Amino acid sequence: MVIRLATALSARMEYSARTSAIVARAQERLDSLEALPFDSLTRGTDTDTLTVRGVRYILTAEVTEVTGLLYQIDVELAPSASGSGPSFSATSYSRAEW
Repeated sequence: MVIRLATALSARMEYSARTSAIVARAQERLDSLEALPFDSLTRGTDTDTLTVRGVRYILTAEVTEVTGLLYQIDVELAPSASGSGPSFSATSYSRAEW
């Protein structure tokens, strides 16, 4: 019973570590896009593949125009194979000065 408990605990700890790592990676990408001046942002979608703790992930960053003075920035980090780990997404906005 103790061995099964240790195995289950180990799996949960790995899942938590992977979750922390993907949140940090996605937040880094979102922060870098937020730091750009409004005029430097370009509408569109950018994807990248990376490996987090041995699992392959797809990082998607999308900039869409809400209005002429407002862009929406969406970042998502999801495993390339369904069900192989946690995912994370975040949204932010960038505005132009009047």
